[in-house]
Amino acid sequence: MLIADLNGERIDAARAKRGPDYRCPACCEIVVLKQGRKVIEHFAHKPPISCSSANGETRAHLEAKALVHSALIGRGLKAEIEFSVSTFRGDRRSDVMAWSPKNVSIAFELQHTAIDLDEIEARASSYGHAGIAQIWIPFLKSSVWKDGEPCREGWFVERYSPRPFERWVHGFGGKHGMWMYDPAKKEFWLGRMAGHQTYVEEKSWYSEGGEENYGGGFHRWSKRYKELTLTGPHKADELLIKIETRKKFNGEGFSWPAGLIARLIPRQITR
Repeated sequence: MLIADLNGERIDAARAKRGPDYRCPACCEIVVLKQGRKVIEHFAHKPPISCSSANGETRAHLEAKALVHSALIGRGLKAEIEFSVSTFRGDRRSDVMAWSPKNVSIAFELQHTAIDLDEIEARASSYGHAGIAQIWIPFLKSSVWKDGEPCREGWFVERYSPRPFERWVHGFGGKHGMWMYDPAKKEFWLGRMAGHQTYVEEKSWYSEGGEENYGGGFHRWSKRYKELTLTGPHKADELLIKIETRKKFNGEGFSWPAGLIARLIPRQITR
């Protein structure tokens, strides 16, 4: 975690000093400040660990939260890392919470590891009921760069196997697709998925009566694979935020709640 409590005040690990007894905002147990050349500054629980907030975050996830927070602050918006939403059940923290000039709350959820569909749908529904705009940003898998090739938009993967929660996030974004984050280069890409067709090889065989039969020789839609087109890349400070309203929708085994959705819009940059 990047935020701890010190005498009732939120303390950012990047500005914390060794010595004081920092505590976890969720369980109030003492946490240890971790600093070093190979790690991003963060707080960690002492074992044995029973806190639901101590989920063993990756370095990439910690870096992504700090990056988004810094970009939001840099454009003059109020923003806080690991902001606790009091009306939520369970883990109430948003990765990053920002507030628009009109004081609309905007939750950024940066998803490095897989998340259960029931959990993401429940959390998204809670944001919707609370009037909080939300955006979910999956991390790109490193295999994307091995399996794809350059294209006019940026990068194309013909056979991409999306994780279930990525299918949910893509559907939540509707026609606008979903923003994805490359942790290696700390860049953002706009991802759009389309159906992928596989070819069923033509074959022939003989029945017991000696009659020759034929099969295959056609294309069919794959249930596993999608075609993924990535447009970009963009740095965090090149992306603006647009808030829209979406209606509740169910389909393909998913449920997308009604509420406010935040979209990222590339700002025109003169290079």
